[in-house]
Amino acid sequence: MKLSITKVDQQDEAVRSRLFEMLADYELHALFILGNLRRGFPGSHIYVASIGGTWVGAAGYYAGPKSLIPFSTRPAVVRSLVRYVSTLHPDMSYLNGIDYVAEPAYEELLRLGFEPDNDPHLVFMQLEGEPPSQPHEELARPVAESDAEDVAKLKRYARDLIEPDAPISEHEIAEARMNPLRHVLVVGDTVVSTAGTNGIGLEAFQILGVVTHPEFRRRGYAGAVCASLIRAMGRKGARRCVLFTRPDNVAARRCYARIGFHDAGQYYVAKLKGPGPRS
Repeated sequence: MKLSITKVDQQDEAVRSRLFEMLADYELHALFILGNLRRGFPGSHIYVASIGGTWVGAAGYYAGPKSLIPFSTRPAVVRSLVRYVSTLHPDMSYLNGIDYVAEPAYEELLRLGFEPDNDPHLVFMQLEGEPPSQPHEELARPVAESDAEDVAKLKRYARDLIEPDAPISEHEIAEARMNPLRHVLVVGDTVVSTAGTNGIGLEAFQILGVVTHPEFRRRGYAGAVCASLIRAMGRKGARRCVLFTRPDNVAARRCYARIGFHDAGQYYVAKLKGPGPRS
């Protein structure tokens, strides 16, 4: 039977239920789609691949970060989703996904003329239950409205910006305020570490955007703020957590191992340029 791809209305409860049902068995590997769907992430576009009326894959395109997140256990379906969505959103800048999904997607984007702008290979890590109590965890708390400027400054370090102390723009502050599912660690009156999430899928969530000010690193603050966030999400019903980090970031991997994470595969976060001319 022929594969068909259509855009669906993620506000429709029947559509949402069907998406959750399709992705339930692969929750840990589809948390970007599931978390953003449950949260109602702004600028979301959801596309579904079907064969004979059966849904066999889905892809989310998120206009703010210009990110594509496909999911299917069938590489041919992944490639078809990538071709379809890239035609509608040729300005995409990122591809995210677990390795068995992202590898065929990445290959297809390169074939279509997109160019790589980083090494996309990351380590995928997983935690079950709650972490042990961490030193300095008492300094961590949920983000407040007044933290927006400090969070915006920290996010610059995550992006390795050359001038982290330049004046913060209104756009950066607005971006920092977009996610209330964030915890911060405060020393004195200053936010020095932060970690966020896009929310629970079914019973799992992913930690995103962990960053500590360079002057406050190697003190256990990242582990403390992550542990605080994990406990808060546990109170909301989360039972499992995942994250990803660079293979060569030994300090981060040790930090996450101390709070209970273990390596569980590979993940891609591919930064893209293009596309160039297509054949």
